[in-house]
Amino acid sequence: MKETMRIAMLRDNRAQALVEMALVLTILLLVLSGIIEFGRVFSAQLIVSHASREGARLGVINPDDTVIVARAKDAADALDTTKVSVAVSALSRKRGEQLTVQVEYPVAIIMPFIGSILSNPYIVRGVTKMRIE
Repeated sequence: MKETMRIAMLRDNRAQALVEMALVLTILLLVLSGIIEFGRVFSAQLIVSHASREGARLGVINPDDTVIVARAKDAADALDTTKVSVAVSALSRKRGEQLTVQVEYPVAIIMPFIGSILSNPYIVRGVTKMRIE
């Protein structure tokens, strides 16, 4: 009789551990996928910010917009450059005026529950303003 009770108690503990593991694993996977998505968006943000700085730095010494756009897209080559949009604006190209380079990139959100929190695709934007030399 005692042996039967021990076996029954062991089975109960295993079932309890299985349920606890299922609950904890679900939450752990949700957190892990959120971290991965945040890392993807943050990486794209860093690349876009760098590309806008590179374009603005070239733009303050070279007034040609096509060269500025090409340099910014070249700096963002880790991303899909067909989706990268670059806007260059300056009131005039005189010395001391301000030049603005804005780079945007849509990041597709892969995880469905994060897609309901953030807009899908999430637009990351980098804006750099520098004085023309």
